[in-house]
Amino acid sequence: MSIFPAFAEQAVQESTSASATKDSDKTWLKNSSFHFIARSPSRSDNITLGKFGTDSDSILEGETSKSASTSRKRKKSLKKKTRKKGRGDEISVVSTTTIEENEFFEVNPKGNRELLMVSTISRPSAPQYHATLHLNASHKYIYSKKKYKRYHQHIPEKLINKTEDELVLTKHNLDTVKFAERDDHYSGFKHEEELSQKTAFYNRHLTNFPADIKVWLEYIQFQDTVYEFEKTYRKGSIAKAQIVLAQRKLAIIDKAVSLNSSCDLLHRKRLNIAVTAFPADELQNYLKELVNKDKSNIILWQGYIEATQCSMSHCNTPAVLNLYSKCLSTLHQLRRSTSVEKYLLEESILRMLYQCCLFLKQAGLFEQLWTLLKMYLELNLSSNDKSKFNISSGFRENQLTELEDIIFTSNLPLHELWLRTERLRESCHWVPYTEEDNNCEDPQRIVFTEDVAELIHPITKPENIFKLTATIFTLLKIPLLPCRHTTMQDLGLDYVPWSLDSIEPLLSMFLPIYPVEMENEHLWTDNRLAVGPQYLKKLPGQEEYLEFILKIMENSSDCLSGDNKIAITVWFFRFQRLLIILDKSTLLILADSFKKKIKKTVREFLKHDENRQNEIYYLEYALIEYELGNKDNCFKIINTALSFNKQTEFVTENWPNNQKNWCYLYKNLIQMKLCSKLCDDYTRSERNEDALKLICEMVLIQKDIQPNENILNKVEAKLDSISAEIIETKVSNLPTLQHFLPDFATDWLIIHVLFKYSMETKYGGFFKLLDDVLYTAIENYPNNVFILSILEREQSIGNALGPRWWKMQNMLLSSGRALSSLFAIVIVNQHILNLRETVCDTITGDKYDINSSLKNKMLSLFKKVTSGVTTRKCGLVWRLYLQFVYTYFSPELCRNVYYSAVEECPWLKSLYIDAAIYIPAELSQIQDLIIEKQLRLHVTPEELDILRS
Repeated sequence: MSIFPAFAEQAVQESTSASATKDSDKTWLKNSSFHFIARSPSRSDNITLGKFGTDSDSILEGETSKSASTSRKRKKSLKKKTRKKGRGDEISVVSTTTIEENEFFEVNPKGNRELLMVSTISRPSAPQYHATLHLNASHKYIYSKKKYKRYHQHIPEKLINKTEDELVLTKHNLDTVKFAERDDHYSGFKHEEELSQKTAFYNRHLTNFPADIKVWLEYIQFQDTVYEFEKTYRKGSIAKAQIVLAQRKLAIIDKAVSLNSSCDLLHRKRLNIAVTAFPADELQNYLKELVNKDKSNIILWQGYIEATQCSMSHCNTPAVLNLYSKCLSTLHQLRRSTSVEKYLLEESILRMLYQCCLFLKQAGLFEQLWTLLKMYLELNLSSNDKSKFNISSGFRENQLTELEDIIFTSNLPLHELWLRTERLRESCHWVPYTEEDNNCEDPQRIVFTEDVAELIHPITKPENIFKLTATIFTLLKIPLLPCRHTTMQDLGLDYVPWSLDSIEPLLSMFLPIYPVEMENEHLWTDNRLAVGPQYLKKLPGQEEYLEFILKIMENSSDCLSGDNKIAITVWFFRFQRLLIILDKSTLLILADSFKKKIKKTVREFLKHDENRQNEIYYLEYALIEYELGNKDNCFKIINTALSFNKQTEFVTENWPNNQKNWCYLYKNLIQMKLCSKLCDDYTRSERNEDALKLICEMVLIQKDIQPNENILNKVEAKLDSISAEIIETKVSNLPTLQHFLPDFATDWLIIHVLFKYSMETKYGGFFKLLDDVLYTAIENYPNNVFILSILEREQSIGNALGPRWWKMQNMLLSSGRALSSLFAIVIVNQHILNLRETVCDTITGDKYDINSSLKNKMLSLFKKVTSGVTTRKCGLVWRLYLQFVYTYFSPELCRNVYYSAVEECPWLKSLYIDAAIYIPAELSQIQDLIIEKQLRLHVTPEELDILRS
């Protein structure tokens, strides 16, 4: 019996008749089961099988008389021949009959355009292959799998039966073939075409204009868009794709740097990309190779050193200082061997000196820091008087011993004892031990000149002496006054995000520069952010350290001459005025005797013969009198200074000092008249009238003038004329020291604006206009503290975090600077404090408790800032982050944030001290880390146990 119904009748006939003919009956071909299983196509289907192919009917009718073995050989040779054909050979487009809807499969007769661009097929579409094990000569099993190249079958044109639906596909007509209709709903085609066109544009443009830095940066940024497309439409490992993305960016930026070797933006961009692309070991090797190729490149040196300094596994004090010493020595040797770039190399030395000293300060090594700074001051400022900067701390050691005894008898927990003792000694010890008996219990207090000798190199250019002095002041926690973007840029303080570890650099926002009320009692409420030695928090050593830095400023001024002396003296006076302002704002507590001493010091300084006729000194003294509450004395002193000036006319270029000082004095007078704090009893119109009178006196160079319509028109015309000439004239960049001195162009334009302000009576859409100006200003000058302060003041008045704020926040975070990103945090934190202080429950009277939504917004902001390439190294951001999560979230989250902070800033001692507050249970492990990194430790755990007992 046959298994298949199609062969049932044939089986019966063969069993009954042994003499069956050679040509058997073909009736089984018409059996219904055969039609279902393998229906043969008709002749009208016109299927072309290939070069040696034949149609199916002739096969079924037995038209060949060859044996089965010959047929097998023929099939084998046919396979070999067809595999030899390569791409570009002719193939035929095959058409098939339409499949009925009720069948179990479907054949797609149209071409698929997507398959033309696929080099391989991914799972699950790809078939599975079974590997075969073979025993080789060494009796080891190996895998064997044959690989075949994709091929197109060659069909001779004479063997093809062409119809309307058939077309021969060759390499010549490939572009004209009509494939399946394009699926407009498939977005991948459109996106890929757009990316290809954009890439072609960048390649063409950068080939023709290789110096277009903006387009190079856009092309690098464009690779993120390509990455997103590949991640969406193409499968693969995300981790590998990110590595490929970084390598692709580095390849582009290497090409850009080779064509624009002097562009700092490209070098910094390459550095930021390399940080995200390589692990710590590979990053160090990569940057070391770049430094060896370009030893004078300060940006590469910064990245190379930070690769070790910012690595938790590699950071320790001797290793980092060795790299700084190697860098400074290399730059010094290059300075001696070349004359073309000598000025730039000396500036690079100053910048690397700043970062080296910053590392010493943040690692707690203040004794080594002051020894190094003192030697630079003696070498470059007081070479004839080596004792000029032999300044002692003035703190009595027996007082420190008495305070420690009080701490150890207080029965506080161990972590609290260590925290208080460490902070106390840190606040009192900042100069090396100088007693001759050498009876010092702390060996780290003893610092010799040889310990820092390798870091000392002379400054030979006179114009760099002021930069050296300003750098030293900044390292001693004296804020820049004023703190402008260009000032930081010229001093090399820009692009050092980890320079912010305490709040002293931000104090310049409290110094009034223009008639804008900047006071905000909720801006800084926690002095724990100050790191010792410091002058903000009421601790032993606070007043001594303040007197110490004031003496350094005064002695530095005495050693200088000319504009350098005037600029440093003005900075000295402004810093003392800032101290008085902070005292009035309760951010700093000064004794009355100290404030009287400030006033006495300034008056004695003005009595010197060389200072008697200096109008700028008189103005600064008048402003100090104003902050002390003596308003009448303030105006009297300014008028006295004006009597020294003999101004006759205005020139719009190469203006003399008397013209600059004349305009500067009047500008300050006008601003004080418009300030509501000074004239509380005046109405707004009365203040405007007084301001207009002063403007008329300044512009027309005439005292006691009464403004009328004719005079005001004359003044306005002169203001417009001179302002237009100033704007049209190409003004050269100001030298660094000129940022602390009067500038006629700036002051004249400010007076012109104040004139317009005093003449106007209506101010519609003020906040919208202010937003636009602030957005543009911060985008161009993200390190200008005054502009950032105006933004903070505006947001505090609005007291809301709506869409307008989110736009500003994105702008602040995208600046790539730690200072502007920090202000984003300050603004939101201030908003929270304002709510807690001003809003309360009307029923219970309890203070406002911020909701989870506001907490999560702040938490999200911290995560954004600490994930940035540059801002994640900012110590002050991490300390604010820890304060926030410690106050509002779980201890587990606080612990995680703490270790993330230490991972990013392993050299920052203030973070290790904060461990006693946030994770006291793990203090012993933190102390081990301090010892391992060889940071400054004033009291060891073993010494603490002895002192407790």
